[in-house]
Amino acid sequence: MGEKNTGEMTFEESLARLEKIIGQLEKGDVPLGDSLLLFEEGINLIRDCSQKLDAAEARIAKLVTTDVGEAKIVPFDVEGESKGV
Repeated sequence: MGEKNTGEMTFEESLARLEKIIGQLEKGDVPLGDSLLLFEEGINLIRDCSQKLDAAEARIAKLVTTDVGEAKIVPFDVEGESKGV
């Protein structure tokens, strides 16, 4: 049912496809067999997005430096709660 293999999609493409799948499943008018295929594709997309986010987080962690210019690996903090930088 998917256009591309999840590994070939960008994060944004995967997320858009996942949103489309969720919309289809929420309508409830998809036959059971197709619903199961959509659900399976959705799970694969979630895993792929999670891996891509983990990779981005790792890249960000490598780029963080301290005030004195020393490289320091710190956990990625989305909400700016870390005070270690």
